[in-house]
Amino acid sequence: MAVNISSLDLNGSRAGATAGAAPNASATQSTSTIPQDATQQQQTQVSITSTASLLARLQQALAAEPAVDRGRVDSISRALAAGSYRINGDNIARGLIHTERALGELQLSQI
Repeated sequence: MAVNISSLDLNGSRAGATAGAAPNASATQSTSTIPQDATQQQQTQVSITSTASLLARLQQALAAEPAVDRGRVDSISRALAAGSYRINGDNIARGLIHTERALGELQLSQI
């Protein structure tokens, strides 16, 4: 069953209708009066928000990327085993700050 809310104002009445006007009979008809077989045969129309669309695109982009950079993990594992891996807190902090600044400059349409 398709639901059209584009003609409703914030008060829930149809746009352009006067305050005392009777609502359209088809708009007030309860779905409980429709036989069960008829409701099962009707198609449902769904609209999603731009945020949901953005999240769906982001999910698709992330799904295309590997979850783990296997080469980097192997390299770090070898360095840890050899005792040559050093943690540089300044590099980590710079990287985090750089990432935050870069994300803050992006428009939602770029993400």
